[in-house]
Amino acid sequence: MLIAIDIGNSAIKIGVYKDHPTNFDIEVSSIEKDYDSFSKSLSLIIKSSSSKPEVIIGSVVPSLDEPVIQLFREKFRIKPMIVDVKLKTGVTFNYNPIDAIGADRIADSVAVNNLYQNNLTKIVVDFGTATVFEIISSKGEFLGGSIFPGLEVSSEALFKKTSLLEKINFEEIGSDEKIIGNSTNQSLKSSLFWGYISLTEGMIDKILNELNTPRSKAFVIGTGGFASLISNQTPVFDKIEPNLTLEGLRIIYELNK
Repeated sequence: MLIAIDIGNSAIKIGVYKDHPTNFDIEVSSIEKDYDSFSKSLSLIIKSSSSKPEVIIGSVVPSLDEPVIQLFREKFRIKPMIVDVKLKTGVTFNYNPIDAIGADRIADSVAVNNLYQNNLTKIVVDFGTATVFEIISSKGEFLGGSIFPGLEVSSEALFKKTSLLEKINFEEIGSDEKIIGNSTNQSLKSSLFWGYISLTEGMIDKILNELNTPRSKAFVIGTGGFASLISNQTPVFDKIEPNLTLEGLRIIYELNK
């Protein structure tokens, strides 16, 4: 069994590859960043394994790194593999400083470089706490990207900094959302929903223009919590992969075990 753990700013995502390494079917659970809940979830997963599992961790929350590593070592007697740029990845990272690149971006880059056509430029759009664009060349080079506030962060900022605006429930946003809102709430939904669709389409166009790359020579992948919502109203994506980061963690483990 391989346990892949993606520690993000909003939640912790756990991917369990039960028949690793012969079967890459994955079971995914997402929990709040609560130590007790995390420990209990791990205990249940580890108890279900007939042998001591292997573990890889990708984290963008430094304050949680040591407690999680200590949990594995002291409670479960497991030494996890921790993702950083020093591991074998098969990707060349052109980033400055190189140590500043997040584990999620490393994992995403490794996933697309291994899972999709190598003769194409890959663009990953990760709709998480931040909306992150990542560009990987056809030669397996991480070229960099762009980072924007995520949908929920933008909504929270407006809610906290203004007196009359309501908090947006993203579960209520659908494909029939009007562009021209006739109430404050509808106007907010429109700006977030259609605004981020336009942001995504516009950024991909500008990235390809800057690289002098035709659209036919690029492969665009969406991932993260809001990827499905955004992708329903734009043809810009070639693939939506909800578990892209976990898949990248799995591949990194395979390259370094």
